[in-house]
Amino acid sequence: MFKSLTAIALALASLALGAGVASADNYIAVENIAPLSAQSMLLGLGRAGEEEELSPSKKILQQLLYDSVPFWRDSTASLKLRGYDFQRDNDVEILSDASAIGTELGFKSGQWHDRVSVVASWHTSSGFDAPSDLGGSGILAPDQSNLSMISRAYVHVDLPKDTFLRLYRQDFNVPYLNRSDSRMIPNTHEAYIIERDKGRLEFLLGHVTKMKKKDSEDFLPMGEVAGAPGNQSGSSIGGIRFNINDDISIGAMAMHTSDLFSTAYSETSYKHTFNDQWGMQLAAQATQQWSIGEQLLGDFNTHGFGLRGALSYQGAVLNLAYTKNNGDFKVRSPFGGRPNFTTGMLYDFDRAGEEAWRIGLSQNFEAYGLPGFSVIVNYTEGRNSVADNGIELNDESEMAITADYRPPGTALRGLWLRVRYADGRRGDPLSDRRNLRIIVNYSLSAL
Repeated sequence: MFKSLTAIALALASLALGAGVASADNYIAVENIAPLSAQSMLLGLGRAGEEEELSPSKKILQQLLYDSVPFWRDSTASLKLRGYDFQRDNDVEILSDASAIGTELGFKSGQWHDRVSVVASWHTSSGFDAPSDLGGSGILAPDQSNLSMISRAYVHVDLPKDTFLRLYRQDFNVPYLNRSDSRMIPNTHEAYIIERDKGRLEFLLGHVTKMKKKDSEDFLPMGEVAGAPGNQSGSSIGGIRFNINDDISIGAMAMHTSDLFSTAYSETSYKHTFNDQWGMQLAAQATQQWSIGEQLLGDFNTHGFGLRGALSYQGAVLNLAYTKNNGDFKVRSPFGGRPNFTTGMLYDFDRAGEEAWRIGLSQNFEAYGLPGFSVIVNYTEGRNSVADNGIELNDESEMAITADYRPPGTALRGLWLRVRYADGRRGDPLSDRRNLRIIVNYSLSAL
C-alpha cells in the first residue's frame, strides 16, 4: 500500500512541476466534501445542470490568441491529475486491487457570435500496480488494462432566458443519470438536450443515445448498457424543479428507455437558518420504476421513498435518514449513481422490501482554524429485504468514513487529498466487504 502511495505522490509531483503552474480549480464530484451547514447539503435534483468548470487560463494560450476572434481569444484549457489506490476485500480474500494515475485534458472555447461554444475532454487512466487477477476496481478496465478516450465533446448554444442547448458527449448530474465520479474517470453520455438551470423554474428535456461507463472506453447504446445485448434503445429524459423561494424547492424527473423500463423520481426540500450558528434541512424523495414494452429485462414494478433530516452547528452536521423499497425488486440504476438518501460506499440499501436507517455526522473544521479539512462518518443498517425470487436476504450494515483535505492559499491550490474506508457486513464472510480508497487530485491551468 505505502509503495503505491509513494509512486502516486511522485508521479503527480513530477507532472505538476513539469507543467510549471501553481493555481487551479478542483474536481467537482458527486461525492461532495462535508458541507459547512445543513442548508448546503445537496439532493439529487439539486445537481441538475451542474457542470464541471474548466480552470481559467491567463497564460500561454490567451497570450498567443490575444488578437484572435472571441471564439479563440477567450478559450481556456486545463490539466487535471488524479492518483488512485483502491482495494476491496472480505474476511477470506482480496477481491479487487489496483493503483493508477489518470489525467483529464480539457478545452473550452470562447463564444462564436456571443452564443456558441465547444467543450472537449480527454481522459486517461494508467495502472502501475494492478494484478490482472484482481480486477473490478472501476479505476481501470475490468481486465486491469489502461483507459484512454475523448470523454466529452459537445456544442453549447445559449438561448434566451437562461436556456441553452448541449449537443453530443456531455456530463449529467441528475438522479439515475450522472457522472458518478467516484473512481478515476466519470460516466459520460452522448445526448441532445435543452436545459434551464437558473431562476425560479428550472428544467431539462432531451434524449440520451449512448453511455460510456467509468471503466470503459466505448460508448454503447443505453439499452445495451442496461443489460439487453444488442438493444439499440436510447433514453428520453425530462425533469423540472420549482424553487418556491430560497428555502423551499420541489422537483421531479422521468427517464424512459424503450422496451426496457421507465424511472420516475421526485423530491422536495426545506431549509432554515435559525441564527449564525444553527441551521437545518428536511427532505423527502420517492422513486417509481417499472418495465415497459417488450420487457427485455423482465416484468417488474418497484417503488420506494426516503426521508432525511439534518441539523448543523458551526460546521458540524448531524444527518438522519430513512428509506424503504416497497416493491418486489431492487431499483435498477445502470446509467449512474443512485440519489437514495442511504446509498453507501459498498451497499445501495434499496433491495426489494428493504428498510434502511442512517445516522451520519460530518465536521468541516474551517471554523476551528483548520480550513480545507473535513471528516464524514456514516453508519447505515438495512433490514427485511428479499431476493427477486422471494427468498429472505441477510440484513446488512455499513460503517463508512471519509476524510478530505484541500489546502488553502495559492501555493497548493488545486490539491485535494481524500481517504475513504468502509466496512460492510451481511452476516457471511464471503458477502462481507471492506474497501479502502486513497485519492490524490491536482488540477492546474496548463495553458
